[in-house]
Amino acid sequence: LKAANETEAFRYRIEKEAVFLHDLIHASPTINRPDGTFGFAYMDYHPDFTTFATKAAVEIQRVRTASGLELRTGHANIVHVSTLPTLNFTGLSHARHFAFQDSIPKITFGQMTGPTHHKEMPISLHLHHGLADAYDVGLFVGTFQNLLDTTS
Repeated sequence: LKAANETEAFRYRIEKEAVFLHDLIHASPTINRPDGTFGFAYMDYHPDFTTFATKAAVEIQRVRTASGLELRTGHANIVHVSTLPTLNFTGLSHARHFAFQDSIPKITFGQMTGPTHHKEMPISLHLHHGLADAYDVGLFVGTFQNLLDTTS
């Protein structure tokens, strides 16, 4: 989420036929439940990871004990986040209804593999090509990798 906030193109949205730049974006992750269902959460971005993790844990618990999808509408300043921790994928696509205008980025993380000193993890990024291109993806991936390399 920090890398997405630091990559300007990830904060662009198309709203009412115009491009809008959000100051901050937050996360809307998919949360699994013990019964095999899932729900969508909303997590505010906090630059301090401890604060973010504490609040995220509360939201995860809330969604896990709720029922239904927990859909929230009206939030354009989010990124949709999913993880597939048991799948080392090489490609991924998201279902989409093209009549619905959607410029919210979708980020999916896969299974970490490799030895302790050299982990690899697939990432799927779905972005509106009118708002972001390969250059922006490169900025995001570089920032994300730097955060992984420098965070203990």
